[in-house]
Amino acid sequence: MSRRFYDDQDFQTGQVVELGTAASHHIGKVLRMAEGDDIEVFNGRGGEWQARIESVSKKAVSVALLGFNADNRTPPLSVTVALPMIKGDRMDYAIQKATEMGAAHIVVLDTERCEVRLKGERAEKKLAQWQQIAISACEQCGLNIPPTVTGVEHLKNWLTRDLPGHKLIAHPGEQPFDPAVLDRGQALALLTGPEGGFSDEELAAARGAGFVSFALGERVLRAETAPVALLAALWAWLG
Repeated sequence: MSRRFYDDQDFQTGQVVELGTAASHHIGKVLRMAEGDDIEVFNGRGGEWQARIESVSKKAVSVALLGFNADNRTPPLSVTVALPMIKGDRMDYAIQKATEMGAAHIVVLDTERCEVRLKGERAEKKLAQWQQIAISACEQCGLNIPPTVTGVEHLKNWLTRDLPGHKLIAHPGEQPFDPAVLDRGQALALLTGPEGGFSDEELAAARGAGFVSFALGERVLRAETAPVALLAALWAWLG
């Protein structure tokens, strides 16, 4: 499989295009690829293009677009993963792995027991960083449509939004989830909590918004592990 690179521009088979700054830097400066090397490029709007490097300069890399593949490798169900703010690199891990596991949307939430709080410019910078982490994860895993990463939003505000039809909230001590209720044609919202868990008030608000509580086994998962484990279980349930 050729190395894959994201670049936010319109591509068309048969063109020779100059890639943007980030992709050009990665190809030319970091990986030191050369003219004639085969790569794949995608723009996040569906599909990918087989390409060949035409030139590498100090400022930019140009590629010839040789063919198009429309396969996006998306999972059978559109899943919105809503997870709390997590301290340090563990948040980056959660975003990266949720992307690799096929989340269609990722929402970062502020809950009562979050380990960290972000507002204003700091939150905007972090969201941009997490979106780039999601894009990089797509470059690695083969997905062509990166998930949108949004937030930071208070849980109670998010619960009032127009959410998918299926709504699940992971909470230790609840009954195991019955996968028979899943419908491949209906999107799903998956809500996971912080290290200290949800407060009673938050649980009541979520249930009032139509979320069904369930547990995955008898163990309490870390905040960054739960979304990954739950998505893996979800795809196994769907077969």
